[in-house]
Amino acid sequence: MSQLSEFALEMKNVSKSFPGTLAVSDVSFSVKPGEVHALVGENGAGKSTLMKIMAGSFTDYTGEVLIGGKPVTLHSPAAAKANGIGMIYQELSLARPISIEENLLAGRLPRIKGTPLIDWKAVAGESKALLERVGLDLDPGMAISEISQCEAQLVEIAKVLGGNPAVLVMDEPTSALSSAEVARLFDIIRQLKSQGIAIAYISHHLQEIFEIADTITVMRDGKHVKTCAVKDVSTENVVELMVGRSLGEFYSKKEVEIGEELFRVENLSRYGFFHNINFTVRSGEILGVCGLAGAGRTELARSVIGIDPLDSGDVYINRGKVKIRNMGDAIDKGVVYLTESRKIDGLALPLTIAENSLAGIIPRLSRGPLYVSRKNRGKVFELIDALSIYPRDTERPVHNLSGGNQQKVLMAKWMAAEPKVMILDEPTRGVDIGAKEIIHRAIAALAARGNAVILFTSDLPEMVGLCDRAVIMRQGHVIGGIERKNMSERSLLLAANGEGEFVA
Repeated sequence: MSQLSEFALEMKNVSKSFPGTLAVSDVSFSVKPGEVHALVGENGAGKSTLMKIMAGSFTDYTGEVLIGGKPVTLHSPAAAKANGIGMIYQELSLARPISIEENLLAGRLPRIKGTPLIDWKAVAGESKALLERVGLDLDPGMAISEISQCEAQLVEIAKVLGGNPAVLVMDEPTSALSSAEVARLFDIIRQLKSQGIAIAYISHHLQEIFEIADTITVMRDGKHVKTCAVKDVSTENVVELMVGRSLGEFYSKKEVEIGEELFRVENLSRYGFFHNINFTVRSGEILGVCGLAGAGRTELARSVIGIDPLDSGDVYINRGKVKIRNMGDAIDKGVVYLTESRKIDGLALPLTIAENSLAGIIPRLSRGPLYVSRKNRGKVFELIDALSIYPRDTERPVHNLSGGNQQKVLMAKWMAAEPKVMILDEPTRGVDIGAKEIIHRAIAALAARGNAVILFTSDLPEMVGLCDRAVIMRQGHVIGGIERKNMSERSLLLAANGEGEFVA
C-alpha cells in the first residue's frame, strides 16, 4: 500500500472556530482500513465538532481532509456520503411514523422497471438483508414507533451500512443498547473490520474502547492530547489524560444518615409491563433499580410519575396514600422524573437554558396569570453554577449545547423544583466522565439534604458507586434486592439474570 493510501481517512491540522470559541485547534486524526480508532474526551473537548467536519456539516474549517490519500472538501453530508463516509449518530435520524423499510432505503427505494412505482417486494428483500446484518428479526413493514429504542439503534446502524461506507463514524452507538446487544454490535464491528472498513468510534464508555478499539486519541479543550495503541494504556491513564484526575474520584459517595420512610409503592401493576411491584425509599437514601433491557424499569418509572396508566397498586409519600394522575400532580406532591430521552420528552431544544431550567415550576414563579421569566434569572445562575453548565449564558438555546451540558440542564430543571423524591432514568447516558461526575455530585447532594432518590440505570459502576441499596427487576417483577455492602457489578449482573446471591 502506498503512503498516500495508508489511511482510509486522514485529517491534518484541522481547526474550527465559533464566535468566541476555538472548538478544534490544530487537530490531526486518522483511521486505517480495518482499524477501530477511538476518539475520547469530555464534552466540549471538540469530538463532536471534529465528527461534524467528517460528516460535511461544517465547511468553514482550516486544515486538510483526505479520503484514501486524496484531498477532499466535505461541503455537505451528501458529499461526505459520496466520499464513502457513513455516520451513525447517538441521536437517531429515523422517522418514527413510517416503516423500518422506508427508513432503511430512504432516497433509494427500488422501482419496478420502466415505471415510477416502488417495487415493494424488492424493498422488503433488501430491508430483511440489512436487518440480518445487525442480527434483527423484525417485520420491515413495522413502523419505527412500534419497536424499542434498542432495536431502533440497530436499525440506524443497518441503514448506514446500506450505503456500503469505506469509513464508518460511530457516535455513542451503544447508548441505547443492552449488554447482549452491545456484544452483538461488537461482533458486527469485528466483521466490518475484517472487510477493511475503517471505523472512528466515539464513546464515553471506556470499557467499550478497551474491548473493541485498536487505537485511541484523547482530546481536551479542543486540542489533541495523545494518540496511542489501546494496548499501551490503562483506563486510569486515559482518564487522567482526559480530565487530570484519577478514576477512583468519580464514585465517591459520602455516607449519609438514612432517615424515615419517604416514598413507598405497593403492588403496582401495569399489565404486560410490570406486576406487583413493591419497594420503599427513605430520607437520604439512593435506591437503585437494576434489570436487563426489557425488565420493565422505564415503564415502571413512567407509571409511578403518572405519564402512563397504572392498572392497580398504591403510592405513598410520608406514609400517606397519594394519587398521581399526571406530571403536574407529581410535581405538586414533590416527586419529579428525569426521563431517559432528553431530546424527545425531556427538554424543549429551541428554548433557552433559562426557559428549560424553570419549565417545571412556572406556576410557582407566576403572579396570577403573569409570568416574567427575567425576574428568575438568579435561580437559573445558581443552577448553572451548581452543575457547571457551559456556557454560563441563560439565553443560549439548548440545542446549541453539547450533549453533556444538555443533560445538566435537564438535571437543573428538576433540581429547581426542590423535590422530596427524584426519580432518575439513565441520568448519565451518553455523557462524558466530567459531566457524569458533576451529575453524580448533584445526586449525592440531593440525598444528603434528606431527599429520596430512585436511580434507574444500566451503568453498573454508577449503581455500585452511588446506591445504598438496589432492587432487582426481571421480566416485569421485583425478584429481590442487594444491600450496599454486598453490591458489586458482578452481583448486580448475576441478580439481573436471576442468579447469584441476593435477598429474594
